[in-house]
Amino acid sequence: MSSQSIPLRHLPAEIVAVATAISEQTGLSLSDVYRLALASGVLIEATKITPDRAGTYAGLDGAYLAKALRRHLSSAIDLLAAYGEHPHPQAGQAVPSASRDAAGPVHPQMPPDEAANPFFDSSISDDLESLGLGLGLSQQP
Repeated sequence: MSSQSIPLRHLPAEIVAVATAISEQTGLSLSDVYRLALASGVLIEATKITPDRAGTYAGLDGAYLAKALRRHLSSAIDLLAAYGEHPHPQAGQAVPSASRDAAGPVHPQMPPDEAANPFFDSSISDDLESLGLGLGLSQQP
């Protein structure tokens, strides 16, 4: 881990206001909010680069990065779907019964109560622990 200090000058006032509101609402320190946001942002930025010759994204295996991102993006995906802003509008919509019969069960690996919400994943907390990423904003210490 680097001990290099990184100044946070020149952050837009809107970002500081949102971070402050998150801090107040969750009880996390402002430093913790920025640390979590930086961790999420770095993982997201890693997806925006072309994989190197070894097939890694910023040195991370694609499967590992996808697993780490699931925790960071699941709530954002839920919000996008809830407000009709998901880039793939069909995501999360139920399959018509005629199509379902032909294609088989929509989510055969999920229990019926979880199949109703395709974005619900009960293994996120296990993934957090295995990846050593710590608490999310929705979890208070």
